[in-house]
Amino acid sequence: MKSLSAWMGVFLLVVGLTICSSVVWGADWKEFAIATTGAFRYDAASITSPSGGVVRIWIINMDKNETNLVEIKCQDRSYQVLSVVQWDQAYQVKSREDYYDQPNPTWLPISPRSVPEALFKIVCP
Repeated sequence: MKSLSAWMGVFLLVVGLTICSSVVWGADWKEFAIATTGAFRYDAASITSPSGGVVRIWIINMDKNETNLVEIKCQDRSYQVLSVVQWDQAYQVKSREDYYDQPNPTWLPISPRSVPEALFKIVCP
């Protein structure tokens, strides 16, 4: 009986940690591109539209342990990076750079056959 209780305790701990970790990471990451720089996923739950024609979304590069908040101007086929978060293998944040308050934001063109183009095709109508 004692071993059954111990097994049940371990089982509940594993289930609890699994649920908590999925909540922390957004839980709806979907792969959208594989490139020489890594495998990319976007968080479908994070897609917002802060202003007309602009889509904001979190993406992750699993190979580089890096998460980026990106905005895409659908009509102009351009994008900008608002935030870059790098983390270690234990999912602890190593660094974070934010670019929200730039007086003249840099919008980059979306090149054909690029990671931003793959995302553009998903989030822009």
